[in-house]
Amino acid sequence: MRPSRAQAFVEAGADILFVEAVETPEQIASLPKLLNAPQLINIVIGGKTPVTSRDELARLGFSLVLYANAALQGAVRGMQTALSSLKQQGRLDEDPAVVVPFAERQRLVNKPFYDELDRKYAAD
Repeated sequence: MRPSRAQAFVEAGADILFVEAVETPEQIASLPKLLNAPQLINIVIGGKTPVTSRDELARLGFSLVLYANAALQGAVRGMQTALSSLKQQGRLDEDPAVVVPFAERQRLVNKPFYDELDRKYAAD
């Protein structure tokens, strides 16, 4: 942890600070007290910085919290679950415990928008 380096950035006019890889709860709690600028903290599940709740980090004085890789790690688990099920059972049904319904997939990729583009610009 290098708060003196972060303080130099404050003095240079930084709008927000990010101290990388804070490793203890005590260090997490001390940063907002040491540095007089909005601060970002990055929580990586399994990384160096202890997982801390959004509410606790806000209470301590952090302005922005990134849960980096959380969506990716969740997606990988979902892919592993779905593909393991497919491998074991030889098929994969629309099971909401394993996959989102097809209609949700279509909504997420904004399928109606692309269907409309296709209708609008498709050659006759």
